[in-house]
Amino acid sequence: MEKTALEQEREIKDVIRRAKGIPDKTGSLRRETLKRLIDLIHSPHSNLKILAAQNIRFFFNDFPELEEVAINAVYDLCEDQSSKVRIEGYTAITQVSRTENKWVKRNADVLLQLLQSDEPDEVIVVKKALTEHLDMDPRVTLGVLCDQIIPPEELMDEEEQTIRDRLRSLVLSFLNGEAKRAIVERHAIPGSIAEDVLINCLLEAIPKLPLSDVETVVKNLLLSLNAYQPGSPRGHTLLQVLLDKTASDLRNGLRSGTISLLQNVRMYVDLVTFLVVEKRTAPAIQLLRFFCGHLSSRMTLQKFPTADQASIICNISETFVVANEVPQPLDEGQPLDALRKQIINACPLLLECLHKHGLPNKRFVDACTILLRACIRRKEESPWSPPPHLITVLRDIQVHSNRQDVQVLIRVRSGPLFVSSVCIQPCSLCLSSPWSPPHHKVKSVMPLKLKRRCRRTQIT
Repeated sequence: MEKTALEQEREIKDVIRRAKGIPDKTGSLRRETLKRLIDLIHSPHSNLKILAAQNIRFFFNDFPELEEVAINAVYDLCEDQSSKVRIEGYTAITQVSRTENKWVKRNADVLLQLLQSDEPDEVIVVKKALTEHLDMDPRVTLGVLCDQIIPPEELMDEEEQTIRDRLRSLVLSFLNGEAKRAIVERHAIPGSIAEDVLINCLLEAIPKLPLSDVETVVKNLLLSLNAYQPGSPRGHTLLQVLLDKTASDLRNGLRSGTISLLQNVRMYVDLVTFLVVEKRTAPAIQLLRFFCGHLSSRMTLQKFPTADQASIICNISETFVVANEVPQPLDEGQPLDALRKQIINACPLLLECLHKHGLPNKRFVDACTILLRACIRRKEESPWSPPPHLITVLRDIQVHSNRQDVQVLIRVRSGPLFVSSVCIQPCSLCLSSPWSPPHHKVKSVMPLKLKRRCRRTQIT
């Protein structure tokens, strides 16, 4: 007569108790107990499968010839029809890794695949197990997770690509959610091997990822690490990786005329400006060199929609301010003085593009003001003669702009240009030292109300 599930459970528990108490770890009783636990995964009774999941860890590593079979039995439990059995299987994976560290890498990879479960309660257990693996071996576990972020080189069919993309999204969500605090506070600490593994893997992934994932990697993961605090030497490398990707998309977009690539360029420009201007994570001069070399010519800018042109110019002007405000690293690249001249030489085009967009908000007005002040400074500090095109653009802004934020007044007399910017709301990013008009007497062409305002307002 076949024993009931309850009787089998009682008998096996007794065997397990006696096997645990035997001093001889490799004795026949312990071996037979492990074999019996492995066989239980084929039982029709969930309570017996759960018993196997809870106890395999006590015996498997004493019998190398059965170790692989025992681990696979645990994996089979994770695919059982019963949710309770599956959850015990997830927990058993963690127990196996804790018992024998050499299984951390393989088990972390299995758990990572299990993130795709459609059962929310089970996903919570899987994420907890992955977090525990991070605590056990952060270097190995982060390596496994990051390997899933980097798109493979080989071609995949549509179904495989869909699965891979979904899994990458789940891993990024986990790293940016449940695992983030542990990574930032305990594992990817400055100077640690785990920090190097995480950063190197993510930097390798950036050129291969879609833009939405790049923003997640940069803003939510890398910039949360202590390694990317303002002034960090790692910031230079991160910025260069992003600039290389931007330059590649720009070349391909200009060559093919693909709108999506040029849209990517504009969004990458926003991202690198965020990195430099808002976060101060990388040298502004490095970004300014890129702007001067790639995005300040008429031939390039005219390929973008008018709104994108204006947005790019705002990024250029904001980076220009930071480069002038913050001490920049000394290197063999183009010096800041030369970059200032390039920006000023490009001002006719940059101001023209801003004017075409209509200066719709304060950010665009600020950009216009920054560029104008750069021209004024150069005029005051050197025998520079503003080009006719710049004069034409400024007059056009004066005549057609319906903004009260900025009034541009132009007076041409024997060659030199007199420019005065009157700001009702001072620019939040403007250069810090005050500016006042030249002392020589110039006949004014201002309307009376603006003339009074100019006398009352100090221009900075």
